[in-house]
Formats: sequence, structure tokens, C-alpha cells
Amino acid sequence: MRFVSTWRASVALCLVAACGLCGACGASAGGDSPNAAAGAGTAGLSSPAGAGSSGAPAGGAGSGGGGSTGLAAGCGAPLTAGAPGAIATSKTEYAPYYEIYSDTGAFDSLVDLQKKAGLNAVTLAFVLKGDGCSTDSTVSENLDDIKAFIAAGGHVKASFGGAAGAYVETGCADATALAGAIGKFVDETGITDLDFDIEQNGPLSTDMNVRRGQALKMVQDSKHISVSFTLAVNDDGLPSKPLNCLTSALDAGVKVSHVNIMVMDYGDLPQGTAIAPIAISSLNATHAQLKKALPGLTDEQAWAMLGATPDIGQNDDNEIFTLADAQTLTDFAIEHHLGLITFWNIQRDQVCGKGECSEHDQANFDYHRIFEKVLK
Repeated sequence: MRFVSTWRASVALCLVAACGLCGACGASAGGDSPNAAAGAGTAGLSSPAGAGSSGAPAGGAGSGGGGSTGLAAGCGAPLTAGAPGAIATSKTEYAPYYEIYSDTGAFDSLVDLQKKAGLNAVTLAFVLKGDGCSTDSTVSENLDDIKAFIAAGGHVKASFGGAAGAYVETGCADATALAGAIGKFVDETGITDLDFDIEQNGPLSTDMNVRRGQALKMVQDSKHISVSFTLAVNDDGLPSKPLNCLTSALDAGVKVSHVNIMVMDYGDLPQGTAIAPIAISSLNATHAQLKKALPGLTDEQAWAMLGATPDIGQNDDNEIFTLADAQTLTDFAIEHHLGLITFWNIQRDQVCGKGECSEHDQANFDYHRIFEKVLK
């Protein structure tokens, strides 16, 4: 583990457990970060966070932005105390991946999904590179459906990157240009809850990590976006490159709501190996890494900052994430008040017959019905 800056130690004292890193640090953070004096938020630790969206599932976390309180977007619950490090009462966020390039699910649109499954939050996958330094048009092309979903009480997170395709940052010469591309996406779509799923080696380079962190800091200051990272993991935690992706953003002063680990692709395991226990090992190890990266972080705050994303059913090797695995992971998430649960992907959560499927659903939305229990 490389040297942890004084800035990060100061940020840790400003955490709000269910919302990740808060914005109340600002200029008082000090330390050796070049951005330590920039972007001071209003100290609002004893104030309610932004209003949650209407129509959220029972008990679910609201999806409103932090507004002038300085809290990271996506909180939606009042804090229980006014001191730094106060614990919020917000529940686990639940937002399965919705593959915007696919139309093979047990539904015809986001609005149809909302009606059939009662699902009120999704993670759109993926925002990729357009011409030059820009985002592609896939989200914009589906904006009517997205807006209708939101109008009916839904919340949308947009995920940049993924395992395949060209990343937006690969077309941008510097952090300012990248910030412009991300900012334009926010302006055009109205989506401010952003995830960065960084899996490819090139975008995990030191230069790219620094550029991305600087760009996200600029956009967060100007557009008040919520930022999470989705990263590959081993059973012993985040490897060095994904960990550096996270720490580069923290060093730039980015407020991170969740570190979402992909509890999948553990290798060519013996057939029949239970995946949930390995996923839990990954979560425990990453929890320890977060506490080292952010001195002063409590156990509860570290769990609230963590997310988990399994690949449901049959993976592309011997790995099978069963319905029993889903229940085990859900139980763990509830017990530890995990910050985020997602899965890849809601289109696969159906009985086989129309496009891709998990190969383990007995009825449509079997996995969703288990994971949504985190909202209760």
C-alpha cells in the first residue's frame, strides 16, 4: 500500500456512512493534496440530505442529490447526529444493470420493466466513446424511455466503461477535455448519478487514472455529480491497478459514493463451487483495504461505501452464481448494511427462450426477487 495523504485522513473524518464521502470537507481538509483547498462544501452534517425520489421501493434509499448540504448525491436520508462521521439511516441502494444495447429481456422497455418487476432503480450499461472526445448516443436515443421511467418514480445511474468497447477517456487529450465530455453528457441527459466501470488495462494506466480523477473533480464541482467506481476484484481484495484507479480519484479530491466490486470471474473453478463465500471473502478484504486507504473510516462507514455485483447464473466458464448464492450474498448485505447491490444483468434474469438468460431462473426475475430484499 502506497503512502496515504493527510488529505485522505481528513476526508475520512467527513464520511457519512450510507452516502460515501461527503462534501463538507472543502478548504479545511488541508494536507498535501493539490485540490485540498478547492471546492469547499457547506458543512451540513446535521442537515437532511437531498430529498429522495418519489415512488422508491418500500424502505429503499432515496435518490435525491445532496444539494447545499454538501452530501454526495444519492443519500436521501437524514443524519442521526451532527458530528463528523455521523451515521445515516439510509438503506442499501439496489440498482441492477440494464444493458441499453439489448432488447432480449422479459420486458420491452424500462417502463415495462418497472411495471412487470416493480424495479425502481437501474444502472445503465454502458456509456462509451463517441466521435473524438465525446460520449456515444445510446443513452440519448433512449432518453424518452429513461425520462418516463424516472417520472414514474425510478432512479437511473449511468455506468461508463465496461469490459468491451472504447472508453470516453481514450478519446480525450487531457482532463479538461474529458471533463467537458462528461459534463455535456450530464447536461444532455440530466443523469447525475455516474458510475465508472474500469476494467480494461489501458484505462487503468497511471496516466489515465490521474486524468480521470482530475476530470471527475471538475465535473463534481460544477455539476454536483455522484461518482462511484465498479472494479475487478480477487478473493483477497482489489488488485493494484483497480486500487490505484480509486486512490487516484481520492487524491484528486473526488467524493466517492460507492466502491462496487465485481464478485465474478474468479477463474476456472471446479464445477459446482459456491460463489457467494468467495464473494464474501472479496468484500471482507476490500473492506480492510478501504479502511487502510482512508484512515479514520469506521467499520460501518466502510461497509456503507462498498457494493457488490455478481454475474447471475451461468458465467462464461465453470462459474455458476446460483439462486442460493444470491440469497447468501443478500443475507450478508443486510447484516453488514452494504452500501450497494447490483447484478449483471436484468435482461438475463429470465427463463430461457428469448435471448440471453441465466440458465437458472425458474421464473422471470427470480434473482431480482431475492436481491430486492435488501430494500425491506
